Amino acid sequence: MVEGVTRAALTAEIVERRSVVAFDSRPIEAEKLQALVEAARWAPSSSNRQPWRITLVRSGESRNALNAALSAGNQQWAVNAPLLVVFAAVAPDPERPGQLPKLMLDVGFAGQNMMLEAVHQELRSHPMGGWDEGKVKAALGIPEENAVGFVVAIGYGGDVNDLPEDARPKETRERVRNDVGQNFFDGRFGQAWNG
Repeated sequence: MVEGVTRAALTAEIVERRSVVAFDSRPIEAEKLQALVEAARWAPSSSNRQPWRITLVRSGESRNALNAALSAGNQQWAVNAPLLVVFAAVAPDPERPGQLPKLMLDVGFAGQNMMLEAVHQELRSHPMGGWDEGKVKAALGIPEENAVGFVVAIGYGGDVNDLPEDARPKETRERVRNDVGQNFFDGRFGQAWNG
């Protein structure tokens, strides 16, 4: 680590963003929802293609079906979040095989922007990979040729005591990261970055 650069030097949104599981079910205000949309909208994308197709789901039959499409572990807590956001990518161009991973990278940028804006709006978030793609597509009418990248729960913080007992440790665990030299390299793969 470079001397003097610490977590405190990072923006508050980066430091405070964490994947939480305790949500309050109260609705998110319209202006905050619009800020989330704009944050994702302004994400970078390859050749400015903006391949993301983002569906915000708050209530109704679509929400019930989306809740049911989540893995059992995610259903324990995600159903309490007032907003589930599904990030998908438009169908890749058949003339450009192998394009889907690059499209998903762009979709990920949009998701990260939204999650950081959620922190800025004093909201909490949790991205999920535990869901059934066919059921998610059916719940929201996503065309079959599109690919679902991930689902994010967003809302205000809730009471950890309202969670099932086996889900509580997910909320209270310490947020840790690997040492820099374990994941960042200097000039060659495997040569630890040391600033």
